Amino acid sequence: MRISLHWLKEYVDVNYTAEELAHQLTMLGLEIESIERPGESIDQIYIGQIESIEPHPDADKLVVCQTRINDGETLQIVCGAKNMKVGDKVPTAVVGATLPGDFKIARRKMRGIESQGMMCSTRELDLGDDHSGLMILPEHMPLGADAKPLLGLDDVIFEIEVTPNRGDWASMIGVARELAALQGTNLRIPDVQVKECDVPASTLSSVVVQDAERCPRYMGRVLTDVKVGPSPEWLCKRLIAAGQRPINNIVDITNFVLLETGQPLHAFDYDLLAENRIVVRGAASKECITTLDDEERQLTEEMLVIADAQSPQCVAGIMGGSTSEVGESTTRIFLESAVFNPQSIRKTSRALGLISESSQRFQRGADPEMTAYALERASMLMQEIAGAEVCQGVFDEYPKPLEYPAVTLRYTRASEVLGARIAPEQQKQFLAGLGFTVQSETPESAVFQTPTWRQDVSLEADLIEEVGRFYNYDNIPLTLPRVRPATAHFAPHESRLWSLKHYLADKGLTEVYHWTFSCPEDVAQAGLDPSYQDMVRLENPLSEKQAAMRTSILPTLLNNVARNLNRGAESVAIFELGPVYLPRAGETLPAEPMRLSMALAGQRPPRHWSKTAESFDFYDIKGHVEAVSDFFGVNFDFKMAEFGPMQAGATAEILLGKQPLGHLGQVKKAVRNNFDISREVFLVELDLSQLLEHAVEIPQFTEISPFPPSLRDMAVVLDQSTPAGEVLEQARKAGGKLLQSVEIFDVYQGKPIPEGKKSLALGLTFQAPDRTLKDKDTQKSWDKILKSLEKLFGAELR
Repeated sequence: MRISLHWLKEYVDVNYTAEELAHQLTMLGLEIESIERPGESIDQIYIGQIESIEPHPDADKLVVCQTRINDGETLQIVCGAKNMKVGDKVPTAVVGATLPGDFKIARRKMRGIESQGMMCSTRELDLGDDHSGLMILPEHMPLGADAKPLLGLDDVIFEIEVTPNRGDWASMIGVARELAALQGTNLRIPDVQVKECDVPASTLSSVVVQDAERCPRYMGRVLTDVKVGPSPEWLCKRLIAAGQRPINNIVDITNFVLLETGQPLHAFDYDLLAENRIVVRGAASKECITTLDDEERQLTEEMLVIADAQSPQCVAGIMGGSTSEVGESTTRIFLESAVFNPQSIRKTSRALGLISESSQRFQRGADPEMTAYALERASMLMQEIAGAEVCQGVFDEYPKPLEYPAVTLRYTRASEVLGARIAPEQQKQFLAGLGFTVQSETPESAVFQTPTWRQDVSLEADLIEEVGRFYNYDNIPLTLPRVRPATAHFAPHESRLWSLKHYLADKGLTEVYHWTFSCPEDVAQAGLDPSYQDMVRLENPLSEKQAAMRTSILPTLLNNVARNLNRGAESVAIFELGPVYLPRAGETLPAEPMRLSMALAGQRPPRHWSKTAESFDFYDIKGHVEAVSDFFGVNFDFKMAEFGPMQAGATAEILLGKQPLGHLGQVKKAVRNNFDISREVFLVELDLSQLLEHAVEIPQFTEISPFPPSLRDMAVVLDQSTPAGEVLEQARKAGGKLLQSVEIFDVYQGKPIPEGKKSLALGLTFQAPDRTLKDKDTQKSWDKILKSLEKLFGAELR
């Protein structure tokens, strides 16, 4: 929000420079995004008075004026405007002056007549859009005076960031209230006096609220004899300083009051309302409205509308409809001021993709008491500026007045939390300046009634925060916090997970982060079992694609792969470490096991001119899984299996002992087609729950044998379906202490191997720590291995 310093001073005395004020507001929590000085570049503009106006001898559309800027100096200025007369005072730029845009004023001849300056319009001074004529100034402005301070061109504009919990900051009065409390000065809220005519409003209109939950309070007034036209200069100046464009006096007044009070208003053309009455109701299914931005919008039953006797005239709290818009021919107005449920406004705004000044304020929560003041303030201004007659009586539907909590503050507790001794009287003074009133008190504490504009305050901690803000955090002494020893670790695995991330990054994988939201459609698209569609649903999702908590990381990982490959990436090697959310029967909260998912696609890096480009394959992803087993100091077993997204025959189940941990494999073509992926993709998803509980074994030093190893080979023929991993494991068990390692160095199928069989060639390394092995030592172990394989797998020596 843009805060004008000149405007702010109408509500509170400001005892700071612009820079000091920015610092003080920042310390109070109002983040200052920028400081602007709109008239900083303007120079040498004075108050001039027109003494004569003569036609230009050589141009029908120009006149030659004599303009006096002080008692002894008159300037000859050629001008094209027609709205001025002799005696008018106008802003006058002399030779050497600078206008916005770094426009320099110099002597120049216009059709043979020298012009010694320029008389300015509002647009030329950045005070409005009107360029139809000169800016005519009030008669009381002193001749020859510097025009910048008189026209507000020396104003300072603060751009502040309004936090979601502080809707009261989205108004001039709200910011002024904070500043008055800080300085200990008075807050000046303009007095409102509305003169009603003799016509009762109840004879002209009526208000019915059918949904008091979504509209707790609805107020309105009827105004007649309205004259729609341009707004006065002071009003335009205020709106322009706030970054808004003046439209007409009625619309400008509602915008002005919105900026002043934070309360959105809406003016309906009374004569365009069917039966001239208001109905606050839920929209009918597929009911439509054309809003003020000329967009037709289809409504749903979850949306609240302000309707007349026939159709919606406004999307409640967001934007009005074009059919009852105030225009030049409007003479009667129904003026609305209301309070709407923040959640309802937020949902409707998001569903329609429609954000407005009103919706942003209602989403933060409106002050129900400011509703009445803002209505009266706008009515009074319409009387003064538009000549309106205000009908007798106010429509006020407020069946269940909103209640605001009373909160207890313990003075000692506040001092303990803030780390500074703050006297009880000083604490009460801070809160009183912010509108909190004492309901009851003891020497140790007080019960404070929360003001209606502070809907963010409900706890003692909230009051302590207010005391801290106004005591000034800079005044709190620096002390070391007291640390109580904790017996419980709130994140016992965080260190290992952090180390695992760095370990995988060192292996060439890139860590990715995704939303933890998903949807059943993505789960089905990824080919996962229907059980994965049993998901924790969100009550207020960001979108349909993020309607539930994920039960697997694989769908988002596949989306990531598709996005990168389709944008030109030649190699994708990524991983994500995070929780999934699994519903538990009879439990409110889901289980949140930690999962590790990895994906490989495209070419295997690094690329080099001396090597032929190779693509990732099954063994690359398996190698990364084995690296994870090394990190945790365990041995994984791999068993051929079937898993929804993965191709049969290229899928393995990952086991720790007999406990399944997850799957790895090559993605099915049908699943790749669902994600528009043309290249092969290899995935793994691993449950880390058991691995994180596995005790970390400290590596022990083993002395390297000084004696040479003995290398032996063994080739056996087995059934083609025999898992190679089981063969290796059995060979290790049977080999005894002398067998240091065993690995498969060849797999062969084909003649002369019988059909349905395969040949595995094992490389065996034997070594003793205390002697050089002889053939009989290794032969004994070699024989045991062969007999074990023959017995368990029906192996035959090749």
